[in-house]
Amino acid sequence: MESDFEIHLKESTLYVYLGDELMTENAPELQEELKHYLGRDITKIVFDATDLVYLSSSGIRVITYAYQNLGHSPEIEFVNCAEKMYDVLDIIGMTKIISFVEDESKRRPINILDSELQERLTLLNQEQLDYFTANNDVVMYQMKLGQDE
Repeated sequence: MESDFEIHLKESTLYVYLGDELMTENAPELQEELKHYLGRDITKIVFDATDLVYLSSSGIRVITYAYQNLGHSPEIEFVNCAEKMYDVLDIIGMTKIISFVEDESKRRPINILDSELQERLTLLNQEQLDYFTANNDVVMYQMKLGQDE
């Protein structure tokens, strides 16, 4: 699987574009990339979730890793998080450490996507969120911030 995330550091803020999926296949690669920023004075991490349609427990572990290891408990911000992902993050207690921001300027105009692609993304989004909810509740309830796996 080709990763579509991007990372760049501007002053003390780390910007992470998450692409459209953050799951078991590409989350370890993102975590490896984040390790390059250990020891830097990072005060804020901005995760751009504008195009994110799937976030697995592996993806959540990467976010937890970033919070625990980059900087000193940096501020975590999610830009354009889907409502259903927010609901899951809220259920597992992650909204206590994440602030959520809407930025319409980052959203692609709907007319850019053809209807077939929109339909596919909608179906994928629903399937992945259903799978995530069904299979990751127990894992995430067991994870506690500040503890190693």
